[in-house]
Amino acid sequence: MNRTLCSILFLLAFFGNSACANQPAEESFTAESNLEEGSCYGYLTELVRSSNFPFKYVTKEKTNLLIDNDTGDSVMAKLLFDTNGTGTIGWVQYNVTQRQLLNISGDVEEPEELTFDTSFATEYETCINR
Repeated sequence: MNRTLCSILFLLAFFGNSACANQPAEESFTAESNLEEGSCYGYLTELVRSSNFPFKYVTKEKTNLLIDNDTGDSVMAKLLFDTNGTGTIGWVQYNVTQRQLLNISGDVEEPEELTFDTSFATEYETCINR
């Protein structure tokens, strides 16, 4: 009886692992994949990555954005990276019409203006105006 029960459990475990192995991997929210899909998120992410934001905890390439507020004229986003914790690096605000990127991590009342590659601003504007 024990041998039969063990055999059944072994088969269930084997087929359960096989079924899980065939599941597609969770989609990664990288700028590159979003650029290919036509999402404007990728252009905004690359705009921030190209900036002089003080990336202290992780490289620019591993930084992603979580959009907090998007009014069309202004986008506020949290900079983060994948980790078991919060992974928060800081906050930025991008004023679309003024092409102005601000580091609002320290003080929203006194943000630090950042420089960035303006080609991503052009691509972002083209994308959101489609």
